[in-house]
Formats: sequence, structure tokens, C-alpha cells
Amino acid sequence: MSFPVDQQISDYLERIRASGALGKSNRRLVLLEHLIRAEADGCGGQLKAYSIGLDIFGKDPDFDPQSDSVVRVEIGRLRTAIAVFESSTFADCELQVDIPKGTYRPKLTLRENRVHETGHTASKNQQAKSVGKKPWKPISAVLVFLACTGLGLFGLYNFYGQPEETRIAVQLDDFSGAMGRNAALVLRQDLSKNKAISVLLSPPDNGIHPQAAFLVTGSVQLEPGETRINVELLSTRDNEVLWSESIHIDDRKDFDGSVSERIGRDLKLRLFGATKELLEGRAPEDLTPEQLFIMGTWVPGPAINAVDWELERVRLMEIALEKDPGFGAAHSVIADKLAYLANVYGPSNTPEMMNRAKWHAQRAMELAPLDANVVFNVAQSQWHSGSIAQSFITMQRVTELDPNHALAQFLSRMIPYSCASAPDAVLQDAIAFDAALLPDNPIRWLTLTWIAWLHAYRGEFELALEAEQRASLVFEIPYTFMRHAMLLNTLGRPEEAAAIIQRQKTNWPDIDPAHFSNVTIPRLCREQAESTRFVALYEELSLALKRQ
Repeated sequence: MSFPVDQQISDYLERIRASGALGKSNRRLVLLEHLIRAEADGCGGQLKAYSIGLDIFGKDPDFDPQSDSVVRVEIGRLRTAIAVFESSTFADCELQVDIPKGTYRPKLTLRENRVHETGHTASKNQQAKSVGKKPWKPISAVLVFLACTGLGLFGLYNFYGQPEETRIAVQLDDFSGAMGRNAALVLRQDLSKNKAISVLLSPPDNGIHPQAAFLVTGSVQLEPGETRINVELLSTRDNEVLWSESIHIDDRKDFDGSVSERIGRDLKLRLFGATKELLEGRAPEDLTPEQLFIMGTWVPGPAINAVDWELERVRLMEIALEKDPGFGAAHSVIADKLAYLANVYGPSNTPEMMNRAKWHAQRAMELAPLDANVVFNVAQSQWHSGSIAQSFITMQRVTELDPNHALAQFLSRMIPYSCASAPDAVLQDAIAFDAALLPDNPIRWLTLTWIAWLHAYRGEFELALEAEQRASLVFEIPYTFMRHAMLLNTLGRPEEAAAIIQRQKTNWPDIDPAHFSNVTIPRLCREQAESTRFVALYEELSLALKRQ
């Protein structure tokens, strides 16, 4: 291969910095540049955890990478940041960087026919941009949002014997020391039941259970005036650190609550994400209904912005219902997906599709009215169908069933302003909620696009565009990229608006702005008296694109 020249490296580093994918960590940018330039200079084979620890992280010569995981963790986060960048519009440069798992040595390649400012011929848009393609391997970016908000979607079943072959097993080590054992007990108790996953205790020899796919280990350090808890989640396949957390607890009287609140929920949902990834390679027919639900529900995990991918989720749930016709969770996913597709995609907007969505929503509530995850999906299906008031009531029901379902709390606050001018307090709540998430959190497409929605309806189009552009760096769906185009057109940039929609044609061949102006937005806004002016913005987009 041809090694990149300095200008290509500098262009890449400037673009990834500008994208925001690296967050606020300047050290992450320094680390990335160190890896790239070492490889470009022919020294990539010398990139080891020890040398990186000394060169980038200022470690002492007695640094032991086996006991200090800072390099492994930061490389994992860097992989995720690179993947987020690759899914963004900023990745319009000649150099492409990848850090394969199991190595610190980057793979540098030059893109052919890549669109960029020097006028190269445009290549076809990636057919399906996932929320990070391979970035789902290092789970750290996948479920940070869920971890921070404590949705509590999937717990783990405490299983002390041999797990069934259909279960995904995770081993939970007993942390050292009295408080360590207490922390492990809290985490064990915090993992609620889920038939798709089983939790194993450490075997008597403190080795790794042969059936464990993941290992959770940690320690508690007593320091003057505070307590530090360190926890790691590792893959037993390659010993890769998927996630690590270290927190201080100032008040030991609230030790259990802090462990549960700040680590337990995070751990539970990261395990969910890791399990979802692990199931990706299995034949759907070999999965249990519960495992199929993990693969089908919209909760972050490997995801693709494409109509075919959405229809495949419906098929997975149909397989689940063949296995268990009374599985309410599968009905709830089908209801959500069908209502969503009917609203955003013209070919799916048929009476049959809408009726199927309503029937599955009703059936889901009949079968599992006390399951917060089921009710949440039903609330989403109602929102897509334009039943905003009912969606608000149903979403409030989710918070009653699961007070820790912070996403339901967030959406309960936002839903009433789907097509209405939100007061300052609501907008500030949304901004604060998003600010509490890590910069590379992929679910930020949801929080940021809601911020854009609120700004837009208040007439604050520049602020709305800024939020929507940031959302597009994380992930896009028809709601978000069509709003992005609408905002560009409203601000007098119709050519850019057309480009936004055109690049989605591979994944959504029949996507049409006219459908949004005639169906999607009127349906969402039909219960709001002042919705006309918002519908008009999409009508203007449709007309502007027809004139081009």
C-alpha cells in the first residue's frame, strides 16, 4: 500500500477533531496522531501498550499494562470514536484509519474516488451506515446513554449451575475485601431476571467458567474520606476490555445505592449491548424469543439506517411469535416498526400496514401490560401514528412501571411539544439531558434531534440546524435527515438540502420529501392547533427540491 503523506494525515486529524467524535479529550487526539504517524513512518510494529503508556499517558518505567488497563480502555474508546467519525459527513477525506481488535497498530488506507474538496469523483455512498459499524465491538460508546439514564431494559438471571445452551453467560467475580464483596452482591442483586442471559459466579478455583462469554471483575479501594470502586467488563473470547468504570463514593452510608445507581445500571445495559452483538452472528431460527427480542428492539446495538434493515427486525419478531405466539414483546416491536415505516416511507403507508401496527400494539398490551419495555414500544408506535396525546399517556405509564426508565421520562417531557412551541424550561431540560451524556454516545442522535425539533418549532432555525448536524454525526433515520434538509432549505441552502436527501436514496430508494409534507408531518401534528406553519416548512422543502 502507499503510505499517506503528511497533508493527508493532517487533513484526517483536522476533520476528526472538527467532527467532535473524539469528545473533549485532547489526549485522544494526541494518541491517534501518535499511532498514525508511527505507522506512516514504518514503526507501527513497535506500538505496544507499554510504550504507549510511557509516551502518551506519562506512565513511570515500572508501568505494567496487565494491571493498569488505561491503554486498553483508551484504545477501545478511540476505536469507537473513529467509527462514529466514519459514520459522519466529516469523513470526506483521502485517509481512512482502522485499529483492528487485538492490536494497537493502525491500518492506514487511502480511499479511492472519495468525495472531497479537491474535486475527486464521488463514490457511491455506503449502502448502510451503521451506528458505528465495527464500533459496536468496543461496547463503550454503544450503551453509554442507556447506562447514564438507567433504563433498566434488560437484567440478568442469577444462575448458579450450568446455563442452558440458549443462554448467554456472564461471570461475575467476587470483588476482594469486605466492601468489595458487598459491592459484588449489590451488583448481583441489581441484575434483574432475563431468560436470554445467565449470570455465573466465579468457580472455586477463581478461573473463568468455560461457558462464560463475558467476565465482570473489580475492586474496592478504601481511601481517606472516600471509597473508590473499579469495575471492568471483558470479553472472554479475546480478553478485550469492553468497558471500565471507576467512581468515588464520598458517603459510605449510601454505598449500596451509589453502586447500584452509578455502576449497576451501566453494567447491566453494557452486558445487554454486548449480548446483542454476540447474537448477531447466529441464525435467527436458533435464538429464543427473548434473544430475538434483543435483536429486534430499537434499543441501541448494531443498527443500520435502511428500510431493508427495519423490515428484517419485523421478520425476526415474526419468527419469535412462531416460537411463542403469546410473546407480547414481539408484538410491541412489530407495532413500533410498522407504524414507523408507515409514517416515514411512502411505499409502507398503506391501510393494511397501519391496521397491522394497531393490532400488534393492542395485542402487546393484552399480553404484557405490566412490562415497561413492551409499553414503551407501544407508546412509540402511537407517536408514529400521530396519536400524540395517547402516546404521552402510555409513556407516563412506562415511568410508573419503571421509575428508573429515564428515556421514558425524557420523552414524556418532550412528546407534548412534537408540534408546539416548547417553553424555555422544556428546552433547557432537553439540553441538560443531552449534556449529561458522553460525547461519543451513539444514542445522542435521539436527544440532539429532539433539541433540533424544539428549536425549529420555536423558529430558532440556526440553533436547530446546529443540533441536527451534530445528531447526523451519530446516526440518521428519515425523521432526522429530512428535518436536516428542511432546516437547510429554510435557511436558504436548497442545494445542500437536496444533497442530504440524495445520499439516502441507496438505503431508502423511494424516500420522498413530498410524503413528509403531505403525510408524515400532518399526521404527527394533527392534534396540535398551531401545526400549520410547521407543515409549511416541509411543503417549502418539497417545492424547492422539485424546482432543482
